[in-house]
Amino acid sequence: MNQSYDIIKRDLAAIGVCPGDFLVVHSSMRSMGWVEGGPECVIRAMLDTLGEEGTLMMPTFTYESSYADSFFSHAHTPSCVGLLSETFRKTPGVYRTAHPTHSVAIRGRLLGALISGEAEDDTPMGPHSPYRKLGAYGAKILMLGCSLRHTSYLHALEEEGDLFYALRGHQTYTVVEADGRRHTRSVRRHNFNRADGALIQRYDRLLEILGEGDFVRAPIHGADAVLIDAARLREKALGKMKEAPLFFVDDPDGFYPEYRDGAQAQS
Repeated sequence: MNQSYDIIKRDLAAIGVCPGDFLVVHSSMRSMGWVEGGPECVIRAMLDTLGEEGTLMMPTFTYESSYADSFFSHAHTPSCVGLLSETFRKTPGVYRTAHPTHSVAIRGRLLGALISGEAEDDTPMGPHSPYRKLGAYGAKILMLGCSLRHTSYLHALEEEGDLFYALRGHQTYTVVEADGRRHTRSVRRHNFNRADGALIQRYDRLLEILGEGDFVRAPIHGADAVLIDAARLREKALGKMKEAPLFFVDDPDGFYPEYRDGAQAQS
């Protein structure tokens, strides 16, 4: 008997994860304390909760290394966003996309729909990205033991809302596919580099625009967790971005005074 597995399954159900759901997980294993069976146990509990009709997706982003060396190996470049995501990408039956900076790992019924056209995008979360499809497919976003500042869906919504600050110029990457083929891919980068005065993400403000029924907060294996309705977040965040373009960022150096106090973005 694995007590951690039972606790995680119980807590997932209590927070609102159901069989057949499309679940997107951002996580910190450390926040959960000691877990019998480690990250493999957490993943198994999630997959078993979702069942055969469910879909599990985790970011396996590699921007920390890829930005520096302009290189991405589908099989070997590790995720820079946590042990759980790195373990999930290596789990049998899991598919990893080949985006050079913002790949994701997916297993489940919606895989084909989520990855369709992904290679056509030249931004981290373009119109064909799995992240841009979360609202349409009724995803639930689980922030498991990590700050809401890491809610990557807000990046996708910044791109969708065509916010002036979201993207910077292109960088060309060497990509090694799972079968060993090499090619180059030119992709724009997100614009959050403090070295040149870019803005600071404040995605933790999302709870200020969400209402009752849009999210649930409850512990999972001792870790603080928030389960967010992606469709409702999309609707309210895009509206807020139109009303106040800098709502989800800080501008400590005062580069963009024309966008303060709810001013509309200038064309």
